[in-house]
Amino acid sequence: MTYTSVRYSTYREYLASDLGSDGSFRLLSNGEVVELPPEDEENIRVATELLFVLGQFVTPRTLVRTASTEIQVHPVGDGRVNRQPDVVVLRPAHIGLMAALKKSAVLLEMPAPAFVAEVVSPGSKRSDNYRRDYEWKRQQYQDLEIPEYWIIARHRQQVTVLILEGGVYIESSYQANESVCSEVFPRLRLTAAQMLSAGDV
Repeated sequence: MTYTSVRYSTYREYLASDLGSDGSFRLLSNGEVVELPPEDEENIRVATELLFVLGQFVTPRTLVRTASTEIQVHPVGDGRVNRQPDVVVLRPAHIGLMAALKKSAVLLEMPAPAFVAEVVSPGSKRSDNYRRDYEWKRQQYQDLEIPEYWIIARHRQQVTVLILEGGVYIESSYQANESVCSEVFPRLRLTAAQMLSAGDV
């Protein structure tokens, strides 16, 4: 990761800039911007496959996005104030609300997305990779009251589904041929193995 020399005083100022149009930057709470390494190709394939599956249940399908829409969050852990989930399902109201923004982003004052999913990279429980997806993002998405958050871990061969109940995420884990249960997509028929193998060629 590298830090740019640019500083922004607000998230809106960052959104209005030309920086980050390709999704490779994150804004820190101190106004600094960090450039991220490229996404893993297998993770991209898994996220793309999930986009196509979820598109069967969402109207219009354009509400389902892969890593093209940022979410403004309260800083936790690594201090980042924007996340870019591998898959996000917007609400119809977001389209009009985001029309005036230079980048596709869900701001804190907007309704929370209906769903987010992250395809995670390997890392021990003490690594930043693990803490970012299992702790920091979990807290941030819970604070925003996003109803459902999936963590897809190919290296662990596990899909973790977090469903918001009473303001707190309740966690369920799925492996192998277990059918993944979703409250946002109750008609979804997909096993953990099918989801985890989506990036295989």
